[in-house]
Order: sequence, then structure tokens, then C-alpha cells
Amino acid sequence: MTLVFYRPDGSIAFTADGDEAPPTLDMSGLSVMSTGQSLGDLAAWAVIDGALELVSLEPARARAMAKLSAWIAAARAQFITDLPGQEMVYLAKEAEAKAWIAAPAPVLADYPLLSAEVGITAPDADQLAQLWLNMATLWRATAAELEALRLSTQAAIAAAASEAEIAAALASLE
Repeated sequence: MTLVFYRPDGSIAFTADGDEAPPTLDMSGLSVMSTGQSLGDLAAWAVIDGALELVSLEPARARAMAKLSAWIAAARAQFITDLPGQEMVYLAKEAEAKAWIAAPAPVLADYPLLSAEVGITAPDADQLAQLWLNMATLWRATAAELEALRLSTQAAIAAAASEAEIAAALASLE
């Protein structure tokens, strides 16, 4: 790959084998250098004292953050029903279950979600309410673990001083 870069600051303007020079580009301040290295985002690189050097980890950080988000989404998907509005249904079920358990003499007709599911998931409202509360507790524990992992990995990516440190931060996901 042939790089065309600005002599004063070393920033790479374009690659000769993939990008074409803009027609209005003043070529007087540019130099050319060949490399066999694949660079990805050119903004991350510069030619300094005649050597190609990584000058910004931001493109690598952005890719790592995207990988982290995709991994967390896939991990969460193992534990949730991914349907539009389903989170609201689960939260409403938990609220009904709490109200049912707390009520001294609950009337099933006052609890539409419990009424709709009694006899399907559990034989009676007491057992169903307890099941929903147990599931909510289990989800919170799982969500807390995933959130701690997401936030700590995000912090490690942000603090990384090299691409190797970024890769090491992502390795904790495997």
C-alpha cells in the first residue's frame, strides 16, 4: 500500500492503491511512503520521522466498544424474551406479584396479569406470584453481573494505552 501523507504533521491524506487524491488537493506539501501493513482507519496513523506510527487508539477503542455492546446484548438475550414491550410486561408482572403477596385478602379479578396466567404457568395465584418474584430476583442478579462486566470492560478499554491492552480488556469476555 502506498501512503500519501502531509510532511509537516505526518497525517495520512489517502492511500494510493485504494483512495484517489481529491482533485483540489495541493500536492506540494505531500510525501509518499510504501507499507505492507493494513491500517484500517487512516486517522489513527501518522508518519513521524519517516516511520509509520499509531497515533490514536480511538478507532480501536470504538471497535472494541462495539464488540463489547454486541457481546453484552447476546449475553442478555440468553436470559430475556426479546419482544417489543416484553420488559414492560415483566415489570408489570413483578409489580402485581408484589401487590398480591402484600395484600391481606387479594381478589384475583383485581390482578389482570395474574388472572390471565393462573393455571398455565402455575396452578394458583400464590405460586405464580412467588414464581414471578423469584424470576425477577434471578434476573437482577444476572443483570448485575453483566452490568459490572460491561462497565469494568468499558473502563479498561477507555484506559488502555495500546491495542494490546484493548485486546486484553475484550479477552475478559471470552
